[in-house]
Amino acid sequence: MSILYGVALLSAASAGMVDAEATRLSYSNCLTDFTVTHLDQKTARAQFKKAAETACPEERSAMTAAIKKDEMEFGSSDAEATAYANEEVTSVLSSFTEGYAGYLSSNTRPVKP
Repeated sequence: MSILYGVALLSAASAGMVDAEATRLSYSNCLTDFTVTHLDQKTARAQFKKAAETACPEERSAMTAAIKKDEMEFGSSDAEATAYANEEVTSVLSSFTEGYAGYLSSNTRPVKP
């Protein structure tokens, strides 16, 4: 009986991680499209960074919620799960805002994974 419980628990955890990864990919893809649009418009770096902070709100919220859910299932408190989810979302966003100047100067574009 405990083996079945363990398998069920692992299956649920794996499903949650898939949801979190899917939402991370969705947010990243949305930011890729957003970045390409701004690169085509030759948006200045500071303007891009400011605009990117509010880009893709649905995808960002979905990623935050999925990661928070996973963290809480692993025993984190609400505050810990929220903080971790926000850090993860910020990390994805930072990769785009920090890479923007390089794309702009080299006339290259990010690609979707």
